[in-house]
Amino acid sequence: MAEHDLTPGGKVLYYMTGPKGDQPHGWWRVTTVEAPRYLEVEDGFGDDAWNPLPDMPAMTVRFTLEEIPGGSRMTVVSTFPSKEAMEQLLAMGMEEGIRAAAGQMDGILAVPA
Repeated sequence: MAEHDLTPGGKVLYYMTGPKGDQPHGWWRVTTVEAPRYLEVEDGFGDDAWNPLPDMPAMTVRFTLEEIPGGSRMTVVSTFPSKEAMEQLLAMGMEEGIRAAAGQMDGILAVPA
């Protein structure tokens, strides 16, 4: 099951597939939507039923889209509850995961809807 409700108060339930086939679950709680330019969510890890994991920190993520000459720019800002929480997530490979996901965007956007 996955869910995608991008309205304020909605939730997004998803999983990521790692290079070894593992599928950690994640969730968003949608806090602010100003379509089509701004989205703010609380982002965290979940168990196999997407229940928040109590030993894993959640963070706030803000997505901003703007038109620029020749295309669009997306800015993503993540805010952590503490320096320790940020370090914990970085140690788990968050930066590499974000880079890998961002590297797939052009290919995904090129596929007709």
